Amino acid sequence: MATPTHRSQRSVDVESLKQFTEKLVDGGVHGLFPGSSVGEFSSLTTAQNRRVVETVVDAADDETTVMAGCCDTSVDAVLDNIEAVDGAGADAAVVVAPYYLGTTSPGLERFFTVIADESSLPLLLYNIPQLTGNKMGVDLVRALSAHDDIVGLKDTSGDLTYHHQVITETPEEFVVFQGATQLATASLEVGANGLIAGPANVFPGAMAELYEAYTRDDLREAQRLMREVVTPFVSATNDIPTAAAVKHLVEQQGLDIGEPLPPLPQLTDDERAALNTTYRYLSERVAKLTA
Repeated sequence: MATPTHRSQRSVDVESLKQFTEKLVDGGVHGLFPGSSVGEFSSLTTAQNRRVVETVVDAADDETTVMAGCCDTSVDAVLDNIEAVDGAGADAAVVVAPYYLGTTSPGLERFFTVIADESSLPLLLYNIPQLTGNKMGVDLVRALSAHDDIVGLKDTSGDLTYHHQVITETPEEFVVFQGATQLATASLEVGANGLIAGPANVFPGAMAELYEAYTRDDLREAQRLMREVVTPFVSATNDIPTAAAVKHLVEQQGLDIGEPLPPLPQLTDDERAALNTTYRYLSERVAKLTA
């Protein structure tokens, strides 16, 4: 989920966040992930992240699962985040590999194990090495999957071979989500349990339908949604910070959720114009595909 923020100040726009959450739930998503990378968690304070999760849980009103981002670089900060979102009613905590300091596989195993041992919520690991600098290898994920309270992985590495290896080398009950939407159908084909998809911020119904089409063996429809919605969306946002692009595209639907927070740049006029063109095209395609 993107995080709505006020344009005039660096604060969470709670009212817009409520409306945005309701829009996504009404759009048919199967789960919500506040406190994510697209949600600019690293640009928010701990208190702001907590407010985001509390607002989303309240607005979702038990209509769908809430997996709350509890990402930070220290064990105690992550545990503080988990305690806060547990109190807010979240169903699970998502914890990214620590960033800034480079570490080793044993260091990452120690980090996640200590957190899982003390967590009051089940954990989903979050692998996005291009942003953290710390890759969670298959051997590490397999070892961590043996922990009773580590229940899954969100993989945004963009490496389909890695994704498949994790699926085949972890227990069946260990859930694996694909975070790189351009690999959506390919990942489902190799056994992924689902998608955590940035485009669902803008077209939740289309993304839910892609998953549902695949699960009812309508591969033709799933491939059509990949070809006519996902690929153009990813292509249009590929060279723009995702949070900035998503916020602008949501605004095109009539809900202003603000601009990206520093250090992300504001969009240029050319970027806005290109996104507007893409949005008009995709809106027409989605309307026809979901009619």
